[in-house]
Amino acid sequence: MYKLIDINSKFIMILQEKASNFIKYIEPVSIYSQKNREIIEKCKEQDIKVILASGRPDFGMMKIVEDLKLDSYDNYLLSYNGARIANLKTGEVVYEKFLSPERIKFLIDVALENDCDILTYQNGNVITNRDNEYARVETGLVGAKLVISENMKEEIKEGAAKVIILKHPDESAKIKDKLAKELGDEYEVAMSKPFFIEVNDKGISKGASLDSLCKKLGLTNENVMALGDGLNDLSMIEFAGLGVAVENGNSILKEAADFISKSNDEDGFAYAIEKFVFNK
Repeated sequence: MYKLIDINSKFIMILQEKASNFIKYIEPVSIYSQKNREIIEKCKEQDIKVILASGRPDFGMMKIVEDLKLDSYDNYLLSYNGARIANLKTGEVVYEKFLSPERIKFLIDVALENDCDILTYQNGNVITNRDNEYARVETGLVGAKLVISENMKEEIKEGAAKVIILKHPDESAKIKDKLAKELGDEYEVAMSKPFFIEVNDKGISKGASLDSLCKKLGLTNENVMALGDGLNDLSMIEFAGLGVAVENGNSILKEAADFISKSNDEDGFAYAIEKFVFNK
């Protein structure tokens, strides 16, 4: 019996496509289908934890949490690609592993040396080295103020869960592979969007975070169903007893998944839950 359903935060959203002068991206909007809402309520009634797992900061997911009332029972939030796990009911931080200010400054140098922009989080804001299209995507997603500083290293006063290195989609995969090779002994490097290269401390991933949470709750991976669409969901898809990818998700993720559900805008979340949890 599945006791924990872990999902990428945008998996339950209707998606709309937006275009800009430089990039084309899929941005979640705060519209949830009735079908998905109903299936979440059904899970809550049976005390099945529906846990949002995202690369976003926790403050960037609270509107979703509140809208779906995921904090109305003993439940958790997995943020920053797994660098933080918090109990939504009590506010207890179950797990947290942040990059130190010194390591963030090192990664700023790495990004600039590779002709990339970079962003991170300071005092609840998104901070970046220059005004750029990709940083504005992040502020739109998390609802935070954008702080622009050419001398970004001087503004880093506290640790942060991750940095995001920013590069045009035509070049980002090559840069990601290069950085993974150079930094892989001390950092986790993953793509979350075609222009986002996310860097966390070593050992941080959604899958590792899920493993820690399961141990705390006395569960095994066989009690976990994970649903996602992007490459940073790969570790949780591989960890879960049942890994589900959305039909319009990343091709590598789909190859690793146990099941491919319908697309996001076809209620793929509800479809998979009904099929495997409620046997409909």
